[in-house]
Amino acid sequence: PGSTFRPPGLFRQLEVYFRRDALAKLANRQYVLVNLLEAPVLALVMAFFLRYLGQEGEYVFRENDNVPQYLFIAVIVALFLGLTVAAEEIIRDRKILQREKFLDLSWGGYLASKVGIMFLISAVQTLFFVLIGNAVLGIQGMLLPYWLLLFSTACFANVLGLNVSASFNSAKVIYIVIPVLIIPQLLFSGIIVRFDKLHPWFASERSVPWIGNIMASRWAYEGLAVTQFMENGYERQFYEEDQRMRTANWRKDLWLRELRNVVTSIRQGLEVGDAPPSPSDVALLRTELAREADRIEGFDPPIASLEDPGTVDLEVLREVDASLDLLVKHYRSIYRSAERAKEDRVQALTATPALKKAYFTLMDAQRNESLAEFVTNKNDLTMIVRVDDQLVRKSDPIYSEPVVRSLFGAHFYAPFKWLGGERVPTLYANTLVLWCMTLLFMVLLWSDLFPRGGRALQQLVRSRR
Repeated sequence: PGSTFRPPGLFRQLEVYFRRDALAKLANRQYVLVNLLEAPVLALVMAFFLRYLGQEGEYVFRENDNVPQYLFIAVIVALFLGLTVAAEEIIRDRKILQREKFLDLSWGGYLASKVGIMFLISAVQTLFFVLIGNAVLGIQGMLLPYWLLLFSTACFANVLGLNVSASFNSAKVIYIVIPVLIIPQLLFSGIIVRFDKLHPWFASERSVPWIGNIMASRWAYEGLAVTQFMENGYERQFYEEDQRMRTANWRKDLWLRELRNVVTSIRQGLEVGDAPPSPSDVALLRTELAREADRIEGFDPPIASLEDPGTVDLEVLREVDASLDLLVKHYRSIYRSAERAKEDRVQALTATPALKKAYFTLMDAQRNESLAEFVTNKNDLTMIVRVDDQLVRKSDPIYSEPVVRSLFGAHFYAPFKWLGGERVPTLYANTLVLWCMTLLFMVLLWSDLFPRGGRALQQLVRSRR
């Protein structure tokens, strides 16, 4: 006779899978203790060693040189915890899955229960990590942003770990694979090796190269660093003025100087009479002035006269010089206006001895000089580079708007990302990317792509023997 068994509905299967897995884990006290204590112990030990005391023996957050390292290590810890907690989940259940295979139960329901439990564990672990680590280092007001980014990173690692668990039939192999997955996250995060210092095949002066954009560590670390710098209680009061001042200063002192050097080079060639204008030089002037025309209302440089290098003469160069003179006045005005606004704000915040003391206390507790050096690229003497027909800003990336209007075209430490023509703060844009990566690997897990690929590769090897 035919079987009268009917599998329960998807949600009922999900409930049973979730309850069975949760009860099995809770019954294992060692598993519970390790997963509960691992994150806070790591946070405590790491933060203790990174709690740098100044020469006077007093801890001041502003003077702690190790804050960027803490952010980076926190990301790696989230990846490590997420991978290790999920790495054996599916391989451990393989015999049970084989027995239940004939019951026509939902593979998606099983995976959803696994993912749900892994996410729950990661939520608790990353919360404990942030609470302990931030408390020891004196990081204030950043609990939710830090937790959001580290939790999102751990969830990505959870799903990646489940893919690994589904792809191999040996726990030993899995734990050999984990370092192979972690090392690229270290190398291409943007902090150990700068993206413009990679091999020329991968390096980029303008934006983060593709090898960095596929790394979860890059998105998580950048989100932490940018948010810590921009959204702390001190910097938030002055960021807008600082951004205007830094940008205006770069444009009037460096960018305009480079453009004038190009104009001078073209003029000298025309005056000698034996050197026609370089097409790349003319293209550079046209590109940069066109961007300024889009940015500044009423600014009308001779862009049409720069379309054909053969038509560029001394009269056109005089028009370009006049346009550059206008830009000098424009950016000087912006700088002075922002400088006055910042000075007025500082004066109001330090009007009395009590206010002045509170002002410097806030600075010591919220701003970190070492992180500021990272996000402003302070230690790099190269402030501007020429790439083809563009001038690329290398100084103060935290104050620089992304030139390319796409999510993946922004430079490292960009204050926001372009998404659908709108500005999205880096915290939320990077979190969105992390969850999109997580969703992608969930689809790969559900489709059983990696195990199928592994089996196909094994069959190919056997057939050739």
